[in-house]
Amino acid sequence: MQFSSVLQLWIFLGFCFLALAEMGHQQCDIPNESKRGICLEVSKCAAYLQVRNATNLPAEKVNFLKKVQCEMEQRVGDIESSYESLVCCPANGQDYLFPVLQFSKFEYRRFLDVTSRFKRKKLKRRIQTVEPSSGFNLLNECGKQVTNRIYGGEIAELDEYPWLALLVYNSNDYGCSGALIDDRHILTAAHCVQGEGVRERRGLKHVRLGEFNVKTEPDCIEEPNYLSCADAALDIGYETIHVHPEYKEFSNYKYNDIAIIRLKHPVSFTHFVMPICLPNKTEPLTLAEGQMFSVSGWGRTDLFNKYFINIHSPIKLKLRIPYVSNENCTKILEAFGVRLGPKQICAGGEFAKDTCAGDSGGPLMYFDRLHSRWVAHGVVSYGFTQCGMAGKPAVYTNVAEYTDWIEGVVQMDKSKNQQTQSLQQPQLS
Repeated sequence: MQFSSVLQLWIFLGFCFLALAEMGHQQCDIPNESKRGICLEVSKCAAYLQVRNATNLPAEKVNFLKKVQCEMEQRVGDIESSYESLVCCPANGQDYLFPVLQFSKFEYRRFLDVTSRFKRKKLKRRIQTVEPSSGFNLLNECGKQVTNRIYGGEIAELDEYPWLALLVYNSNDYGCSGALIDDRHILTAAHCVQGEGVRERRGLKHVRLGEFNVKTEPDCIEEPNYLSCADAALDIGYETIHVHPEYKEFSNYKYNDIAIIRLKHPVSFTHFVMPICLPNKTEPLTLAEGQMFSVSGWGRTDLFNKYFINIHSPIKLKLRIPYVSNENCTKILEAFGVRLGPKQICAGGEFAKDTCAGDSGGPLMYFDRLHSRWVAHGVVSYGFTQCGMAGKPAVYTNVAEYTDWIEGVVQMDKSKNQQTQSLQQPQLS
Protein backbone atom coordinates (compact mmCIF):
# COMPACT_ATOMS: atom_id res chain seq x y z
CA MET A 1 0.00 0.00 0.00
CA GLN A 2 2.80 2.37 0.90
CA PHE A 3 4.76 1.39 -2.24
CA SER A 4 1.66 2.06 -4.38
CA SER A 5 1.25 5.54 -2.85
CA VAL A 6 4.91 6.40 -3.53
CA LEU A 7 4.56 5.17 -7.10
CA GLN A 8 1.46 7.28 -7.63
CA LEU A 9 3.30 10.28 -6.19
CA TRP A 10 6.22 9.80 -8.60
CA ILE A 11 3.83 9.43 -11.55
CA PHE A 12 2.06 12.61 -10.49
CA LEU A 13 5.38 14.48 -10.14
CA GLY A 14 6.46 13.15 -13.53
CA PHE A 15 3.35 14.60 -15.14
CA CYS A 16 4.01 17.91 -13.37
CA PHE A 17 7.57 18.04 -14.68
CA LEU A 18 6.37 17.26 -18.20
CA ALA A 19 3.78 20.01 -17.95
CA LEU A 20 6.38 22.49 -16.71
CA ALA A 21 8.73 21.54 -19.53
CA GLU A 22 5.94 22.04 -22.03
CA MET A 23 5.16 25.42 -20.50
CA GLY A 24 8.80 26.43 -20.59
CA HIS A 25 9.24 25.43 -24.24
CA GLN A 26 6.08 26.03 -26.17
CA GLN A 27 5.89 23.99 -29.37
CA CYS A 28 5.58 25.81 -32.69
CA ASP A 29 5.56 25.25 -36.44
CA ILE A 30 8.56 25.93 -38.69
CA PRO A 31 7.83 26.70 -42.36
CA ASN A 32 9.06 23.99 -44.78
CA GLU A 33 9.54 21.45 -41.95
CA SER A 34 7.24 18.67 -40.76
CA LYS A 35 8.84 18.37 -37.33
CA ARG A 36 7.69 20.99 -34.84
CA GLY A 37 10.11 23.32 -33.09
CA ILE A 38 10.13 25.01 -29.70
CA CYS A 39 9.97 28.69 -28.77
CA LEU A 40 13.34 29.87 -27.48
CA GLU A 41 14.93 33.23 -26.73
CA VAL A 42 16.65 34.74 -29.76
CA SER A 43 20.09 34.54 -28.13
CA LYS A 44 19.66 30.79 -27.54
CA CYS A 45 18.64 29.84 -31.08
CA ALA A 46 21.80 29.47 -33.21
CA ALA A 47 19.76 28.47 -36.28
CA TYR A 48 17.81 31.75 -36.19
CA LEU A 49 20.88 33.90 -35.58
CA GLN A 50 22.71 32.27 -38.48
CA VAL A 51 19.95 33.31 -40.90
CA ARG A 52 19.27 36.73 -39.39
CA ASN A 53 22.94 37.76 -39.21
CA ALA A 54 23.44 37.44 -42.97
CA THR A 55 24.56 40.71 -44.58
CA ASN A 56 21.97 40.32 -47.34
CA LEU A 57 18.38 39.31 -46.61
CA PRO A 58 16.05 39.04 -49.63
CA ALA A 59 12.31 39.42 -49.13
CA GLU A 60 11.76 35.64 -49.03
CA LYS A 61 14.20 35.19 -46.14
CA VAL A 62 12.71 38.10 -44.22
CA ASN A 63 9.31 36.49 -44.83
CA PHE A 64 10.67 33.30 -43.23
CA LEU A 65 12.18 35.15 -40.25
CA LYS A 66 8.86 36.91 -39.62
CA LYS A 67 6.99 33.60 -39.67
CA VAL A 68 9.25 31.98 -37.06
CA GLN A 69 8.69 34.79 -34.54
CA CYS A 70 6.73 33.25 -31.66
CA GLU A 71 3.63 35.35 -31.10
CA MET A 72 3.25 37.09 -27.77
CA GLU A 73 0.14 39.22 -27.69
CA GLN A 74 0.41 42.61 -26.02
CA ARG A 75 -1.93 45.47 -25.40
CA VAL A 76 -1.07 49.10 -26.02
CA GLY A 77 0.62 50.33 -22.88
CA ASP A 78 1.49 46.79 -21.71
CA ILE A 79 5.20 47.22 -22.35
CA GLU A 80 6.62 46.91 -18.85
CA SER A 81 7.03 43.13 -18.99
CA SER A 82 10.66 42.09 -19.27
CA TYR A 83 11.28 39.34 -21.77
CA GLU A 84 13.55 38.53 -24.65
CA SER A 85 11.80 37.92 -27.96
CA LEU A 86 11.10 34.27 -28.73
CA VAL A 87 11.57 32.47 -32.04
CA CYS A 88 10.59 29.01 -33.26
CA CYS A 89 13.83 27.04 -33.07
CA PRO A 90 14.52 23.48 -34.31
CA ALA A 91 14.05 21.18 -31.32
CA ASN A 92 17.19 19.18 -32.12
CA GLY A 93 19.42 22.26 -32.10
CA GLN A 94 20.23 21.93 -35.80
CA ASP A 95 19.88 24.50 -38.59
CA TYR A 96 16.65 25.28 -40.42
CA LEU A 97 16.24 22.92 -43.39
CA PHE A 98 15.15 25.61 -45.88
CA PRO A 99 15.05 29.13 -44.37
CA VAL A 100 13.20 30.72 -47.27
CA LEU A 101 9.47 31.31 -47.54
CA GLN A 102 8.15 32.18 -50.97
CA PHE A 103 5.12 34.39 -51.26
CA SER A 104 1.91 32.60 -52.21
CA LYS A 105 1.31 32.54 -55.96
CA PHE A 106 -1.31 35.29 -55.77
CA GLU A 107 0.80 37.49 -53.49
CA TYR A 108 3.93 36.80 -55.57
CA ARG A 109 2.18 38.27 -58.62
CA ARG A 110 1.29 41.32 -56.54
CA PHE A 111 4.89 41.51 -55.27
CA LEU A 112 6.22 41.51 -58.85
CA ASP A 113 3.70 44.20 -59.77
CA VAL A 114 4.70 46.38 -56.80
CA THR A 115 8.39 45.82 -57.64
CA SER A 116 7.96 46.93 -61.23
CA ARG A 117 6.08 50.06 -60.14
CA PHE A 118 8.80 50.91 -57.63
CA LYS A 119 11.49 50.57 -60.28
CA ARG A 120 9.65 52.97 -62.56
CA LYS A 121 8.96 55.55 -59.84
CA LYS A 122 11.92 55.07 -57.50
CA LEU A 123 14.06 58.03 -58.60
CA LYS A 124 11.17 60.45 -58.79
CA ARG A 125 9.77 59.44 -55.42
CA ARG A 126 13.13 59.69 -53.68
CA ILE A 127 14.14 63.18 -54.75
CA GLN A 128 10.79 64.92 -54.72
CA THR A 129 10.22 67.96 -52.52
CA VAL A 130 7.40 67.15 -50.13
CA GLU A 131 5.18 69.40 -48.08
CA PRO A 132 3.54 68.50 -44.77
CA SER A 133 0.68 66.20 -45.57
CA SER A 134 -2.93 67.11 -44.91
CA GLY A 135 -3.92 63.45 -45.32
CA PHE A 136 -2.74 62.73 -41.77
CA ASN A 137 -3.70 65.19 -39.08
CA LEU A 138 -0.33 64.87 -37.34
CA LEU A 139 1.27 68.30 -37.64
CA ASN A 140 0.55 68.89 -33.96
CA GLU A 141 1.00 65.29 -32.85
CA CYS A 142 3.97 63.00 -32.30
CA GLY A 143 4.89 59.54 -31.12
CA LYS A 144 1.84 57.93 -32.72
CA GLN A 145 1.94 54.83 -34.86
CA VAL A 146 -0.91 54.50 -37.33
CA THR A 147 -1.44 50.97 -36.17
CA ASN A 148 -3.03 50.75 -32.73
CA ARG A 149 -1.01 47.82 -31.44
CA ILE A 150 2.46 47.25 -30.10
CA TYR A 151 4.14 44.28 -31.69
CA GLY A 152 6.06 41.43 -30.16
CA GLY A 153 8.98 39.73 -31.84
CA GLU A 154 12.52 40.85 -32.56
CA ILE A 155 12.06 42.05 -36.15
CA ALA A 156 10.25 45.38 -36.36
CA GLU A 157 7.15 45.72 -38.51
CA LEU A 158 7.18 47.76 -41.71
CA ASP A 159 5.35 50.66 -40.03
CA GLU A 160 6.78 50.29 -36.53
CA TYR A 161 8.80 53.20 -35.09
CA PRO A 162 8.18 55.38 -38.18
CA TRP A 163 10.40 58.18 -36.79
CA LEU A 164 13.61 56.17 -37.18
CA ALA A 165 16.11 57.74 -39.58
CA LEU A 166 19.17 56.09 -41.10
CA LEU A 167 22.27 58.25 -41.63
CA VAL A 168 24.09 57.51 -44.90
CA TYR A 169 27.64 58.76 -45.45
CA ASN A 170 29.49 59.68 -48.63
CA SER A 171 31.34 56.37 -48.39
CA ASN A 172 27.85 54.79 -48.79
CA ASP A 173 28.31 53.33 -45.32
CA TYR A 174 25.59 53.47 -42.69
CA GLY A 175 25.44 52.61 -39.02
CA CYS A 176 24.28 55.71 -37.19
CA SER A 177 20.64 56.60 -36.96
CA GLY A 178 18.42 59.30 -35.52
CA ALA A 179 14.82 60.22 -34.85
CA LEU A 180 12.50 62.58 -36.70
CA ILE A 181 11.17 65.16 -34.19
CA ASP A 182 9.16 67.34 -36.59
CA ASP A 183 8.74 67.66 -40.36
CA ARG A 184 12.31 68.93 -40.85
CA HIS A 185 14.62 68.00 -37.95
CA ILE A 186 16.46 64.81 -36.97
CA LEU A 187 17.71 64.22 -33.43
CA THR A 188 20.96 62.20 -33.31
CA ALA A 189 24.30 61.87 -31.52
CA ALA A 190 27.04 64.46 -32.02
CA HIS A 191 29.66 61.78 -32.75
CA CYS A 192 27.51 60.61 -35.68
CA VAL A 193 27.96 63.94 -37.52
CA GLN A 194 31.32 65.19 -36.24
CA GLY A 195 34.65 63.51 -35.58
CA GLU A 196 37.23 61.15 -36.99
CA GLY A 197 34.76 58.43 -37.90
CA VAL A 198 32.65 60.88 -39.90
CA ARG A 199 35.73 62.26 -41.68
CA GLU A 200 36.86 58.73 -42.58
CA ARG A 201 33.48 58.25 -44.26
CA ARG A 202 33.85 61.57 -46.08
CA GLY A 203 31.00 63.23 -44.21
CA LEU A 204 27.24 62.85 -44.11
CA LYS A 205 25.59 62.31 -47.48
CA HIS A 206 21.88 62.25 -46.66
CA VAL A 207 19.25 61.00 -44.24
CA ARG A 208 16.96 58.10 -45.11
CA LEU A 209 13.43 57.90 -43.73
CA GLY A 210 10.86 55.11 -43.98
CA GLU A 211 13.47 52.34 -44.35
CA PHE A 212 13.03 48.70 -43.32
CA ASN A 213 15.44 46.53 -45.35
CA VAL A 214 18.44 48.46 -46.69
CA LYS A 215 19.12 45.76 -49.29
CA THR A 216 15.71 45.57 -50.94
CA GLU A 217 13.01 47.77 -52.36
CA PRO A 218 10.12 47.49 -52.17
CA ASP A 219 9.93 46.15 -48.61
CA CYS A 220 7.06 43.67 -48.45
CA ILE A 221 5.86 41.16 -45.87
CA GLU A 222 3.13 38.60 -46.53
CA GLU A 223 0.54 38.96 -43.79
CA PRO A 224 -2.46 36.63 -43.40
CA ASN A 225 -4.73 37.25 -46.40
CA TYR A 226 -2.80 40.20 -47.85
CA LEU A 227 0.58 41.55 -48.94
CA SER A 228 1.90 44.47 -46.88
CA CYS A 229 4.37 46.77 -48.67
CA ALA A 230 6.02 49.94 -47.41
CA ASP A 231 6.30 53.18 -49.36
CA ALA A 232 9.61 53.94 -51.04
CA ALA A 233 12.22 55.10 -48.55
CA LEU A 234 13.08 58.79 -48.78
CA ASP A 235 16.68 59.97 -49.13
CA ILE A 236 16.82 63.63 -48.15
CA GLY A 237 19.82 65.94 -48.10
CA TYR A 238 20.58 68.17 -45.15
CA GLU A 239 20.79 71.93 -44.90
CA THR A 240 22.46 72.45 -41.51
CA ILE A 241 23.98 70.33 -38.75
CA HIS A 242 23.79 71.67 -35.19
CA VAL A 243 26.22 69.99 -32.79
CA HIS A 244 25.78 70.87 -29.12
CA PRO A 245 28.26 73.70 -28.38
CA GLU A 246 29.64 71.92 -25.29
CA TYR A 247 30.36 68.62 -27.06
CA LYS A 248 34.09 67.84 -27.23
CA GLU A 249 35.10 65.56 -30.07
CA PHE A 250 38.09 64.01 -28.29
CA SER A 251 36.42 63.48 -24.92
CA ASN A 252 36.49 59.91 -23.61
CA TYR A 253 33.13 60.26 -21.89
CA LYS A 254 31.07 61.76 -24.75
CA TYR A 255 29.36 64.38 -22.60
CA ASN A 256 26.73 66.45 -24.50
CA ASP A 257 26.72 63.84 -27.28
CA ILE A 258 23.69 65.26 -29.07
CA ALA A 259 23.06 67.00 -32.40
CA ILE A 260 20.23 68.12 -34.69
CA ILE A 261 20.15 67.78 -38.48
CA ARG A 262 17.98 70.20 -40.43
CA LEU A 263 16.75 68.60 -43.65
CA LYS A 264 16.75 70.41 -46.99
CA HIS A 265 13.00 69.92 -47.35
CA PRO A 266 10.09 69.23 -45.01
CA VAL A 267 8.71 65.70 -45.13
CA SER A 268 5.10 64.60 -45.31
CA PHE A 269 3.79 62.32 -42.61
CA THR A 270 2.61 58.87 -43.69
CA HIS A 271 2.18 55.43 -42.14
CA PHE A 272 5.96 55.02 -42.46
CA VAL A 273 7.25 58.53 -41.65
CA MET A 274 6.12 60.24 -38.44
CA PRO A 275 7.83 62.23 -35.66
CA ILE A 276 8.51 61.03 -32.12
CA CYS A 277 7.78 63.17 -29.06
CA LEU A 278 10.33 64.93 -26.88
CA PRO A 279 10.11 64.66 -23.08
CA ASN A 280 7.48 66.86 -21.46
CA LYS A 281 9.22 69.50 -19.32
CA THR A 282 6.16 69.99 -17.12
CA GLU A 283 5.72 66.25 -16.49
CA PRO A 284 9.22 64.80 -15.97
CA LEU A 285 9.52 61.02 -16.11
CA THR A 286 10.28 59.34 -12.79
CA LEU A 287 12.68 56.51 -13.54
CA ALA A 288 12.78 53.31 -11.52
CA GLU A 289 15.44 50.60 -11.61
CA GLY A 290 14.47 47.99 -14.18
CA GLN A 291 11.93 50.14 -16.01
CA MET A 292 11.76 48.97 -19.62
CA PHE A 293 12.81 51.07 -22.60
CA SER A 294 12.81 50.20 -26.30
CA VAL A 295 15.53 50.64 -28.91
CA SER A 296 15.45 49.91 -32.62
CA GLY A 297 17.81 50.14 -35.57
CA TRP A 298 20.02 48.42 -38.10
CA GLY A 299 23.39 47.97 -36.46
CA ARG A 300 25.78 47.96 -33.57
CA THR A 301 25.96 50.67 -30.95
CA ASP A 302 29.56 51.70 -31.55
CA LEU A 303 29.84 52.45 -35.28
CA PHE A 304 33.27 54.01 -35.06
CA ASN A 305 35.02 51.40 -32.93
CA LYS A 306 38.28 50.48 -34.65
CA TYR A 307 38.95 47.37 -32.61
CA PHE A 308 35.88 45.34 -33.44
CA ILE A 309 34.40 44.19 -36.72
CA ASN A 310 30.99 45.84 -36.76
CA ILE A 311 28.23 43.76 -38.32
CA HIS A 312 25.11 45.64 -39.33
CA SER A 313 21.68 44.15 -39.82
CA PRO A 314 20.06 44.99 -43.17
CA ILE A 315 16.62 44.85 -41.51
CA LYS A 316 15.19 46.98 -38.73
CA LEU A 317 15.44 45.18 -35.39
CA LYS A 318 14.07 46.08 -31.98
CA LEU A 319 14.76 45.28 -28.38
CA ARG A 320 13.59 46.07 -24.85
CA ILE A 321 16.20 46.90 -22.24
CA PRO A 322 15.96 47.85 -18.55
CA TYR A 323 16.91 51.20 -17.04
CA VAL A 324 19.95 51.16 -14.74
CA SER A 325 20.12 53.86 -12.08
CA ASN A 326 22.95 56.38 -12.32
CA GLU A 327 24.18 55.23 -8.92
CA ASN A 328 24.54 51.60 -10.02
CA CYS A 329 25.81 52.53 -13.48
CA THR A 330 28.50 54.80 -12.00
CA LYS A 331 29.83 51.92 -9.89
CA ILE A 332 30.07 49.72 -13.00
CA LEU A 333 31.67 52.32 -15.26
CA GLU A 334 34.20 53.58 -12.72
CA ALA A 335 35.75 50.11 -12.66
CA PHE A 336 36.64 50.69 -16.31
CA GLY A 337 37.84 54.25 -15.82
CA VAL A 338 34.68 55.79 -17.27
CA ARG A 339 32.91 58.67 -15.54
CA LEU A 340 29.15 59.01 -16.03
CA GLY A 341 28.02 62.60 -16.50
CA PRO A 342 24.99 64.26 -14.84
CA LYS A 343 23.22 64.49 -18.21
CA GLN A 344 23.73 60.85 -19.14
CA ILE A 345 21.65 57.78 -18.30
CA CYS A 346 22.22 54.03 -18.56
CA ALA A 347 20.17 51.09 -19.77
CA GLY A 348 20.80 47.47 -20.70
CA GLY A 349 23.39 45.26 -19.10
CA GLU A 350 21.55 41.97 -19.51
CA PHE A 351 23.36 39.13 -21.25
CA ALA A 352 22.80 39.25 -25.03
CA LYS A 353 20.38 42.17 -24.61
CA ASP A 354 22.02 45.50 -25.36
CA THR A 355 21.77 48.25 -27.95
CA CYS A 356 23.52 46.22 -30.62
CA ALA A 357 20.03 46.22 -32.15
CA GLY A 358 20.03 50.02 -32.16
CA ASP A 359 22.47 52.29 -33.91
CA SER A 360 24.43 55.15 -32.38
CA GLY A 361 22.30 58.28 -32.47
CA GLY A 362 19.05 56.35 -32.32
CA PRO A 363 16.40 57.04 -29.67
CA LEU A 364 16.01 55.32 -26.33
CA MET A 365 12.21 55.19 -26.28
CA TYR A 366 9.50 54.74 -23.71
CA PHE A 367 5.74 54.55 -24.13
CA ASP A 368 3.89 57.36 -22.33
CA ARG A 369 0.72 55.59 -21.21
CA LEU A 370 -0.99 58.77 -20.05
CA HIS A 371 -0.91 60.32 -23.53
CA SER A 372 -0.60 57.07 -25.55
CA ARG A 373 2.54 58.13 -27.39
CA TRP A 374 6.22 57.24 -27.77
CA VAL A 375 8.84 59.59 -26.34
CA ALA A 376 12.58 59.87 -27.08
CA HIS A 377 14.08 59.86 -23.60
CA GLY A 378 17.68 59.21 -24.65
CA VAL A 379 20.10 59.16 -27.58
CA VAL A 380 22.37 56.12 -28.01
CA SER A 381 25.88 57.37 -27.21
CA TYR A 382 28.28 54.50 -26.49
CA GLY A 383 28.61 51.04 -25.01
CA PHE A 384 31.16 48.31 -24.45
CA THR A 385 33.05 46.91 -27.44
CA GLN A 386 31.42 43.51 -26.98
CA CYS A 387 27.69 44.11 -26.97
CA GLY A 388 25.24 42.29 -24.77
CA MET A 389 27.63 41.68 -21.87
CA ALA A 390 25.97 40.93 -18.54
CA GLY A 391 26.31 43.73 -16.01
CA LYS A 392 27.67 46.28 -18.50
CA PRO A 393 24.96 48.74 -19.60
CA ALA A 394 25.19 51.22 -22.46
CA VAL A 395 25.27 55.00 -22.01
CA TYR A 396 22.72 57.44 -23.44
CA THR A 397 22.45 61.21 -23.63
CA ASN A 398 19.49 62.26 -21.48
CA VAL A 399 17.22 64.17 -23.89
CA ALA A 400 15.19 65.69 -21.06
CA GLU A 401 18.26 67.73 -20.10
CA TYR A 402 18.46 69.28 -23.58
CA THR A 403 14.86 70.12 -24.49
CA ASP A 404 15.46 73.88 -24.17
CA TRP A 405 18.49 73.66 -26.48
CA ILE A 406 16.58 71.52 -28.99
CA GLU A 407 13.59 73.86 -29.04
CA GLY A 408 15.94 76.85 -29.41
CA VAL A 409 17.68 75.32 -32.42
CA VAL A 410 14.39 74.41 -34.11
CA GLN A 411 12.96 77.86 -33.50
CA MET A 412 16.14 79.55 -34.76
CA ASP A 413 15.98 77.47 -37.96
CA LYS A 414 12.36 78.44 -38.49
CA SER A 415 13.14 82.14 -37.96
CA LYS A 416 16.02 82.00 -40.46
CA ASN A 417 13.81 80.24 -42.97
CA GLN A 418 11.09 82.89 -42.60
CA GLN A 419 13.66 85.66 -43.05
CA THR A 420 15.02 83.99 -46.19
CA GLN A 421 11.54 83.62 -47.63
CA SER A 422 10.70 87.28 -46.93
CA LEU A 423 13.91 88.42 -48.66
CA GLN A 424 12.99 86.33 -51.67
CA GLN A 425 9.53 87.88 -51.91
CA PRO A 426 9.25 90.40 -54.78
CA GLN A 427 9.15 93.96 -53.44
CA LEU A 428 6.22 96.10 -54.61
CA SER A 429 7.14 99.68 -55.57
